[in-house]
Amino acid sequence: MFHSKAKKWNDGQKHVWEGLQSAFENNNKPVAWFHTASMGEFEQGKPIIDAFSAEYPDYFILVTFFSPSGYEVRKNAPGIDYVSYLPFDGASTSQRFLDLVRPSMVFFVKYEFWHFYLSELKNRKIKTILVSAIFRKNQLFFKWYGGFFRNILGSFDQLFVQDESSKEMLNSIDVRHVTLGGDTRFDRVLSNLRSVQPWSLCSDFVGENEFVVLGSVWEADMECLIPIINSGKFPFKWLVVPHEINEAELKSWESKIEIPVSYSRGKRLDANAKVLFVNEMGQLSSLYRGALFAYIGGAFGAGLHNTLEAAVFGPTVFFGNKNFKKFKEAVELVNLGLAFPIGNSQELIEKMLEIYHSEDLLVNKQVQSRQYVASQAGATDCVMHYVRKNLGQNHAQ
Repeated sequence: MFHSKAKKWNDGQKHVWEGLQSAFENNNKPVAWFHTASMGEFEQGKPIIDAFSAEYPDYFILVTFFSPSGYEVRKNAPGIDYVSYLPFDGASTSQRFLDLVRPSMVFFVKYEFWHFYLSELKNRKIKTILVSAIFRKNQLFFKWYGGFFRNILGSFDQLFVQDESSKEMLNSIDVRHVTLGGDTRFDRVLSNLRSVQPWSLCSDFVGENEFVVLGSVWEADMECLIPIINSGKFPFKWLVVPHEINEAELKSWESKIEIPVSYSRGKRLDANAKVLFVNEMGQLSSLYRGALFAYIGGAFGAGLHNTLEAAVFGPTVFFGNKNFKKFKEAVELVNLGLAFPIGNSQELIEKMLEIYHSEDLLVNKQVQSRQYVASQAGATDCVMHYVRKNLGQNHAQ
């Protein structure tokens, strides 16, 4: 009742069957079902969705979400026939869902392990794969008491993992249907690099000025960043993109910032302001193009958000120094000197000044960052090779 995201999820679940019934009762196409927990997993799955749609245009594409943050933004995504919440896992709901949808192939992205759905898919012999998965030693699969969870892995026909460590851990518990496929997010951000269109409102605000993007930031991030914005040490414009839009929180941040602030939505844009609060969803990936620096939020809290979305465009990347080490690409960017974990405002000021005042350093990092992302691409092709073997070649050819 009092949590907006939970309320959206609850409201969505109330109408989920009605929507599915309407979408599928007269469908005669074969169905490819992609399940993603939230926005981040959708971004990982999108390259496969796009590749599958291009190669199998006669298929009906269904995407399901668990989280409202993914569903609300992508419910009208182009190239997808229907977007739905996933009905909650259960013996009867999984049977009802599969009776209605009748998928020919199923893709679960990264961390999704729903016991009843997976068991029912296995019983019906429907090809089911896990893509861009990553496994860690502290997960229940690898505990002595984790037998139930290990059995879930047996419901997948194939597991595509991001790194060799994940493959070795799965092999250690006798899970052998594993392919080292890489991370589809590299393919996704490279696609963004080629296709993203400049956002005119951002261009109007930035003008000819150098700028920094503060992406997916939380309160803990802004506690570190506001003193830097107020320091006057940089001639930048600042684009602030909160992870979740909370108007009261934005007002609180604005009250602490000592230079003019404007908003992307709800008020007339003030191009003379130095700070732009982007208080609308779905714009972040277009903002990094041309940025000198990018700060990625989340690491001072539960975990770091998407660094690749920024890195592909070349800005030097910064983030908090707490919860980033479980993100393989973030650690690799740090090891390559292309990203920097920081603990406080002063650390960030010093590192930004060092790079900003060395043009060679700034340009070299831009080039190396792009090269790193390009070198890691190819996970989508790996998955599609498996799809072709199991569904046949392009129906249209």
